[in-house]
Amino acid sequence: MLTQLALSGILARVRGVVIGKCTRCDPGEGYGSLTLEEVFDDHVKPLGVPDWHGAMIIGHIDRQFTLPLGVEAEIDAARGTIRLLESAVA
Repeated sequence: MLTQLALSGILARVRGVVIGKCTRCDPGEGYGSLTLEEVFDDHVKPLGVPDWHGAMIIGHIDRQFTLPLGVEAEIDAARGTIRLLESAVA
């Protein structure tokens, strides 16, 4: 998925990346031969933007928040916070 975003040019336009909690995504479990950290290092690290991996509020988990697309937000990767800067509905 990150390769598709990179090839489309979308990934180059991001100003930060938040990746949720991932489970059962280790190499050999049907997801290729790289660890998630290796994939993130290949795609996200070169962008030079703040990145937060393992956010416990989003991802394929039982209890999660829905984050709206296209809404300006502020992330603090060091503190592990996301703050919406505008309303998600008009």
